[in-house]
Amino acid sequence: MLKVGGKPILETIIQSFIDQGFSNFFVSLNYKAEVISDYFGDGSRLGAKIDYLHEKSRLGTAGGLSLLPKNISAPIIVMNGDLLTRISVDALLDFHERENAVATMVVREDLYQVPYGVVEVSGTQIIGVEEKPIQRHLVNAGIYVISQEGLNNIPRDTFYDMPTHFAKLSANGYHTAAFPLHEYWVDIGRLDELERAQREWPQEIQ
Repeated sequence: MLKVGGKPILETIIQSFIDQGFSNFFVSLNYKAEVISDYFGDGSRLGAKIDYLHEKSRLGTAGGLSLLPKNISAPIIVMNGDLLTRISVDALLDFHERENAVATMVVREDLYQVPYGVVEVSGTQIIGVEEKPIQRHLVNAGIYVISQEGLNNIPRDTFYDMPTHFAKLSANGYHTAAFPLHEYWVDIGRLDELERAQREWPQEIQ
């Protein structure tokens, strides 16, 4: 419920999906659940339908999916509640379907500059020194698409995170895909990133 751009970040997330044509949402709740459910209600104020998944204990991003109704047949989009992004949801779903994936993880490139010269050695012999190299990694962006088959076998009443679920699906021979994100993305779970988002994200028009 932290505010960025003049309103709670969760409202910004939901509104961004509404703006892209989505209307049915499930919000998984645990800590201070009533604060969120009292604010959003049934979603009608936003022109949407919101249902709540009440976790008796913290279940993790994948574990919370075990509380979903069993009659869901279309792929679902799962997103952490502390992200701001300009991702095209249609492009993500199109990619998921083209890949014929059971589960798709959105990834983004993360750059880290080593603050020292990196020394390559063979035994005691110095082979070379690379001054402050930049390392590039693809990292989990906290956004996923899961097809019905990918929802099977998620344990109930057990903490179960999404990386573990992807690893399990892959180990069982299912196709999982990585969708590269190039649009704006910020995780407000870190104070410096929250401050960045408050500087960059447009203020709500009153």
